[in-house]
Amino acid sequence: MPQQIPQPGLRERKKAAARANVLAVAHRLFHEQGFDATTLEQICSEALISKRTFFRYFRDKESLIFPNRDERLAGFIAFLEQHQDVDNPFDSLREATRFFGGQYNENKRRYLVQQSLIGSSSELRNREREIDEDWQEALASALAARAGTSLASDLWARVLAGAIMGVVRSTVTFWFEGNCQEDLCELGLDALDYLERGFPTRAADC
Repeated sequence: MPQQIPQPGLRERKKAAARANVLAVAHRLFHEQGFDATTLEQICSEALISKRTFFRYFRDKESLIFPNRDERLAGFIAFLEQHQDVDNPFDSLREATRFFGGQYNENKRRYLVQQSLIGSSSELRNREREIDEDWQEALASALAARAGTSLASDLWARVLAGAIMGVVRSTVTFWFEGNCQEDLCELGLDALDYLERGFPTRAADC
């Protein structure tokens, strides 16, 4: 018999519903007033919760824009660990591009709204950079684990991780600037190809 997936209990469902309500209220206020102009007190008042309850669900106001930060990073780390035995790290990265790029393609409207808010606030831009650094560190650690323990291997892992994250940032920015009309998976795969084989000296040679 197929194994049944355990369903969340009543307490977990209530927590999820309360968290979703806070997110919905916060995002409505952000779009009405702007992120910086919206206070935590306003969010709690309209969501009918105390600040103490708010901090059970979210680290701070910025976390409302990146509510799944920890889960997404954990998923990325798990993905890297599962593909540690793949000979060419770029093959693993292509699989990651298809997976995460597919998520962005399917939810492009939500990500466009999120990006608009990020662009309006220096605090959110700083938080986004922190998240990028977390992903870059995770990638560097995974690359170093497959390369060995020498200083040269560590440098290789750090430089490659930095280059890959630069490619990711540039590609996603390009996608947003085009109003998400292109297929992000295809853009990401093309960008990884450029990096793996070395950049041509002229764009016409791509």
